[in-house]
Amino acid sequence: MAHARERLKEANQERILKAALDLFGKGGFEKTSVEAITRKARVAKGTFYNFFDKKEDVLLYFLDREYAKSEAEIALKRSERDTFIDQIELSVSAYIKHIFAGREFTKVLIKERIGNIGTGKNKNELRLMEEIFRSIERAKHKGEIRAAVDSRRLTEMIFALYTMYVIYWTNGFIKTKKECVARIKEAVQYILNGVETIKS
Repeated sequence: MAHARERLKEANQERILKAALDLFGKGGFEKTSVEAITRKARVAKGTFYNFFDKKEDVLLYFLDREYAKSEAEIALKRSERDTFIDQIELSVSAYIKHIFAGREFTKVLIKERIGNIGTGKNKNELRLMEEIFRSIERAKHKGEIRAAVDSRRLTEMIFALYTMYVIYWTNGFIKTKKECVARIKEAVQYILNGVETIKS
């Protein structure tokens, strides 16, 4: 009996999440009410509040879950990626794959999060930056990146590229997620190799 109750709770939470994400993507976050979410999910309003205090919490729950999936994928595949550039590609592709399900929903995430970039308030942003930072430190240890390079500044540069290219994909300037990841990888490669002509 207890197992059946747990399964019902999980099913209700998933229905609420799915309904909310669909409505956020179609109508925008601000215009979506808790009432609209519960109506679409076909659950009572009280059921919503069993899981979430407010609609913002639905978004945070989704992000936490998808970031956890991203990090699990990175941990599983990291040993297969030898070079720094391949590790960066793995990190950004895992995050893009799990978090940015579709363009319309990504627009909602960007709108909600863009004002907080760099404030330290977005823990999921900090988690990705820490993943990039750790990759840089490993690359320094292996001699791929000069020891004198400021790891935090390089992390910020790569994160800025990641953010910009996700926005490009969201706005249709870049057509696919695969192309988005390739552009990020290419830009990071430019940073690593430099673009200045060495004069003899």
